Amino acid sequence: MPLTDDIAAATLEFQSGEGTCMARLRFSGAEDFFQGHFPGRPVLPAVVQIAAVVGLASRLAGTELRLSEVTRAKFMAPTGPGRELALRLTLDPEVEGRRRVKATLYDGAVEVAELTLRLI
Repeated sequence: MPLTDDIAAATLEFQSGEGTCMARLRFSGAEDFFQGHFPGRPVLPAVVQIAAVVGLASRLAGTELRLSEVTRAKFMAPTGPGRELALRLTLDPEVEGRRRVKATLYDGAVEVAELTLRLI
């Protein structure tokens, strides 16, 4: 299954406001990206966290956005399958064809990642 489909299937809730959204996600563990990452203790890959932010920012914007640059990525704690994750993001207005998105991913009260991306 394509990564975008895995992210859509994992999305339990999506609430949006003016330039912001909150989503709840839960990956089952059956997704291909958990295989080998890491055997016996699967961890949600950073690339999947970034793809989830891009996908949810696209949904918020109402148009497909693509990653142009990771300007900041801070991963504080691992998380894995079956965990309910909360993702909060803000999407800035377009400037010169690019948009900045800032996102924070939580596993309960634990902050998993802080990301700042540029999207086109």
